[in-house]
Amino acid sequence: MLVHTRTLLSVNPVWPIEIARPWHAAPMHEQFLPMTSSALPSSSILSRPGWWSLLAVLLTMVPLALPSVPPLTDLPAHMARIMVQLDAGRSADIARWYSFAWDIIPNLGTDLLAQFLVPVLGLEAAMKAIVLLIVGLQAAGYLLLSREAHGRVTVSAVFALPLVYSAPLQHGFLNFSLATALATLSLALWISPRMTVRPLLRYGLFVPIGCAIWISHLAGWAILCVMVGCCEVTARWNGWRHVPATLTRGFASASCLLVPGIAASMHSDASERLPTHGFFHFDEKVYFLVNVLADRWDVFDTLSAVLLFAAVIVASVSRAFAIHRGLALAAGALFALFWLLPTSVFGTYYTDMRVIPSALALALIAARPRLSSRQARLLAMAGAAFFLLRLAGTTVSMFLWDRQIKQDLSVLEGLPPGAQLVSFSALPCRTFVLQERVRDIHLASFALIRKRAFANDQFSMPGGQLMTIHNPAAGPFDRDPSSIEIGEPCQGSIPVLKSAAMIPRTVPYLWIIWHAPRLPVPDWEPIADAGGSVLYQRRR
Repeated sequence: MLVHTRTLLSVNPVWPIEIARPWHAAPMHEQFLPMTSSALPSSSILSRPGWWSLLAVLLTMVPLALPSVPPLTDLPAHMARIMVQLDAGRSADIARWYSFAWDIIPNLGTDLLAQFLVPVLGLEAAMKAIVLLIVGLQAAGYLLLSREAHGRVTVSAVFALPLVYSAPLQHGFLNFSLATALATLSLALWISPRMTVRPLLRYGLFVPIGCAIWISHLAGWAILCVMVGCCEVTARWNGWRHVPATLTRGFASASCLLVPGIAASMHSDASERLPTHGFFHFDEKVYFLVNVLADRWDVFDTLSAVLLFAAVIVASVSRAFAIHRGLALAAGALFALFWLLPTSVFGTYYTDMRVIPSALALALIAARPRLSSRQARLLAMAGAAFFLLRLAGTTVSMFLWDRQIKQDLSVLEGLPPGAQLVSFSALPCRTFVLQERVRDIHLASFALIRKRAFANDQFSMPGGQLMTIHNPAAGPFDRDPSSIEIGEPCQGSIPVLKSAAMIPRTVPYLWIIWHAPRLPVPDWEPIADAGGSVLYQRRR
């Protein structure tokens, strides 16, 4: 009879980690099957969410405490679109350039939340609250998924917590980030022993859950379908001779998640007109892998990513870890999709990159350490140190981004309300790489938010966005990505100066944020200067 000895980590009371006997003392099948909550005594601290889990969730929100607006790249564009959405045509300045019409599309997560929160909290406070909610939900999802998979929160989930601030969130993909946070929580509920013994209840419950995640973001819903499908296949696995029956039963049990996709396919969908491109750009995919935690410091972020991938490899090949087969298969499936997916699917940019954090988190959470007491303590200390180190780095980075953005926005004081404006972010030649390390690509939206001026960084994709842009006087500089330019000679000419010369005469103001060496702009005179951020007026 197997007897487990459990102790609590006394070195660091924040991370009480349950410690089991070495892997070789357990039956062989436990290395491959999840340990359910019934395998642990009810008195165990980690058999239920403890105070330390709540503390970990709260700690993940610390980096966003100081900035008044979270410095995430696409967030200003979300805010401006939501302002147009809530204005509903009442402002003449906004209505002459933008209009908004409600429809059901799979990209409305934060837009729906903002519809209720903004009238209560105000635009900027409401968006900060939504980002904090996303971060908290994702952190809680990782911890709860570990608990439901293994019967307790393992130290492997602690290593996954820094992925809350992975590249998709740093880019400001809010609807996607909300959908993946909800998908992680939903997966924890799906594999919960309380749900697995009630398949009919689970099936009925996940019809509205699947619809809610679908309407939050299509890619988040797709990730949920892959994760649940993999868990169902492994739960029914009975050898290679029964593959057709396994797949059929797994598909049938998870078919409740397909309701929104089937309903959407039954009527005309504009997604057919949205662009899909960028297949098999393997050099970019390798870049995305090592920059899954891209924030500010290249070496720090790259080494952190390498450490996580190394942890996955060690856990996969070492007999000192038991692996949850469902989560491991889901991680493998998502990694495979990452290599197969194009860069853009139905107008959603960086579709392949968005999959990496979920795949990596699942691979980490799937591993359950089976170590001696001393080894487990060391691993717990390493996990806590990594989490706190990444948290400290993210906190400092967010503070520095916030300070820089406030300085850049100070030039808007010289802009008249309701002004016709074209804005550029003037980047060096290596634009693709630098976009991971700047946060001002969509600062033009603040001109719309705070001055009701025109912002040429807004997205306009029928079927992908509900806002329409109509400002022919600013064409062709009237929508994203016209605000992204090159500010130095890469192939002879300097694109930002060439574009500035092409701005229609009906636009009297130009705003350039220089990341390349600042240059004089012919026919434009600076009227407000904040270092790299310069507001120009056309010379008379």
